[in-house]
Amino acid sequence: MTDTPDQNRADPIEDARLEALARYSLTSEPEQDFDDIVAMAAEICDVPVALVNIVEAERQFFKARIGIDISETPRDVSICQFAIREDVPFIIPDARRDPRFADNPFVTAEPGIRFYAGFPLVTRDGHALGTLCVIDHEPRTLDAQQIRMLRILARQAMSQIELGAALEKSRAAHAEAERLRAGQHEIAMEMTHRVKNTLAIVQSIVAQTLRRSPDVEQARKAIDARLLTLARAQDVLTRSALDDIDVRALISAALGPHMQGENDPRFVLSGPPLLLGARQALGLALGLHELATNATKYGALSQTGGTIALTWNGADAACTLEWAERGGPRVEVPTERGFGSTLIERIVAGYFEGEARLTFDPEGVHFTLSGRARRPEARS
Repeated sequence: MTDTPDQNRADPIEDARLEALARYSLTSEPEQDFDDIVAMAAEICDVPVALVNIVEAERQFFKARIGIDISETPRDVSICQFAIREDVPFIIPDARRDPRFADNPFVTAEPGIRFYAGFPLVTRDGHALGTLCVIDHEPRTLDAQQIRMLRILARQAMSQIELGAALEKSRAAHAEAERLRAGQHEIAMEMTHRVKNTLAIVQSIVAQTLRRSPDVEQARKAIDARLLTLARAQDVLTRSALDDIDVRALISAALGPHMQGENDPRFVLSGPPLLLGARQALGLALGLHELATNATKYGALSQTGGTIALTWNGADAACTLEWAERGGPRVEVPTERGFGSTLIERIVAGYFEGEARLTFDPEGVHFTLSGRARRPEARS
């Protein structure tokens, strides 16, 4: 019976060898460089069989082979598993006369091994991954020149393994670099797009506010407040790492200056997780600012006991949002609409590709919005 090492016994050296082997990610996929090595080994030694053999925990497989049809065997019948434990070539002149291998099935049957010589494939840190081996069907020996040439070929095989691992690392590093470059380009394009959108919004705010304000000082205050809201919304978007933003986080940023702490009882916020695109988030922040400012001056936030219920629902393609004030002074329908009302009802709706309605019910201002929460935006 072949003297097979005990696979169940703890072996730190073997564990370290298998860990090193795993780092190379070797497969039995044929490669011409290894095929050339076994062809040269067979010719130098004038033998019918030559292999580049990799020894794993439960099997051995042949990275290159000549003179044999199988591509792998169980490790427990492998002769190479003994060769990888030696610092010198492992040579068996006649396996039938060696008590360790006389009843090995590869000796007693096909492929009929009589002569075996294995040369370990050793890594730079001293781990043998497998062997370069030559096999004959007749007993024989090797001369010094053949042994020297096989040592050289074994080193060449190990160099090819190291080169393959280095190339794989290089390809992985290149792929990662390409991924990072693509990500940086995407971020740059996204930032450019957002800056353009933000500048367009700023231009609209300034132009409309100046057009509808009775004096410069009032226009300045209104512009300052609206741009501050825009900046808070943009800050939330930036902290979200350029991804879409959850509506609750956006609402908290937009209404923060009007709330008395995070749990202000005057505000009742209710709705499921819902992601907003950049344009939708900026537009909604401005709309909420106008609603909250109006509520502070004239509506539910202008007196004790007033409340605002803000609810939302839906998904990307169809979402709704509702603002309902209660408990404030009796609401009178305004005789004319200012820019704030226009922004709330028309501009915000445009960002959501939907509809918005602002009504002045006697019990409190009511605003409804329906549209798309997100959509792919064309870059320019």
